[in-house]
Amino acid sequence: MTDEDVIGFDALYESMHKCRCGVIWKDSVASFVLRGVERTINLSDHLRDGTYRPAAPKHFSVTYPKAREIVSIAFRDRVYQRSLNDNVVYPLMSNGFIYDNYACQKGKGTDAARNRLKQFLHKHYRKYGTNGYVAQFDIHAYYDSMPHRLTEETYAKHLPDWALRRVVDILRGQYGGDRGYSPGSQLVQIAGISVLDGMDHYAKERLHAHLYLRYMDDFLAIFHTKEEAESFLHELYEYIIGLGFSINEKKTLVYPLSDGIQFLGFRFRLSDTGKTIMLIDPKRVKSQRRKLRRLVAKSKRGEVPRANVDMAYSAWRNHASKGDSWHLLQRMDRFYAELWRADNGQHQKGEYDAS
Repeated sequence: MTDEDVIGFDALYESMHKCRCGVIWKDSVASFVLRGVERTINLSDHLRDGTYRPAAPKHFSVTYPKAREIVSIAFRDRVYQRSLNDNVVYPLMSNGFIYDNYACQKGKGTDAARNRLKQFLHKHYRKYGTNGYVAQFDIHAYYDSMPHRLTEETYAKHLPDWALRRVVDILRGQYGGDRGYSPGSQLVQIAGISVLDGMDHYAKERLHAHLYLRYMDDFLAIFHTKEEAESFLHELYEYIIGLGFSINEKKTLVYPLSDGIQFLGFRFRLSDTGKTIMLIDPKRVKSQRRKLRRLVAKSKRGEVPRANVDMAYSAWRNHASKGDSWHLLQRMDRFYAELWRADNGQHQKGEYDAS
């Protein structure tokens, strides 16, 4: 791999077409794409002669699913960063990942991670039945507290010097201080799945946690005995602290497998017959009901088109349908229909609960 693989016209032009997907309706994107050849040549020239200067990033806050600050960059800068990520950073950084690292990778994702957990539960059941323990971890404010030193050291282990300089220049230009990132950037997402790679190998190869998997900062392992689970929790706890992160004490714990596993928005329970039951988190159901009430009320006031509300509900319904949620979906369909029938968008509290 060479610098030309990132800043050459062909690489940048392909990156532009990837970046335009889903956002071509934006004026800034449409303007760039309309003059795509000219703008790409200009970008390539500036990157080659060292006169490239990124635009100042925009910062804004979101509150759902958790409060955080988001960094938004100009489309031109996104084209460059996408080329750097796709052609050099991602291939080199992901080359040595364990199989059970599931976030932000081709062929992986939340569905694959949930299916892998089901496989783990079935494998455990064949040997031990429902007797077992789970060691589950939660890193406090993972992205917000990520040490910049750790991120740069992680990249330095895998990238050639020329690529490392580009990555470091981008990250330092967008984020001040000595720790904390916004998860919106591709380079930050790659950092998120990479800085714990050493921990993944330590868990699998040194601690022999064969039923271990991680999705970004959400990770767990299943064991036969409580002693094994507690020993693993202690060892990984020390490892994480050594990296410069802090642990959410309330959510980092060992508990019986029979309690069910909360993972990626669903609760997984192993039945006495070995069947894995996957139910959506009741808190997310209640949150969705509140959201639907607000959206329907806005639509009735003429502030939001009905089609947009239907689309939002359909997207949530598709997510919920990934679990064993037939009865829940029937109740939610009735709840949603009743919101539209009611004069004030309300219904009796508790009529359709999340259970």
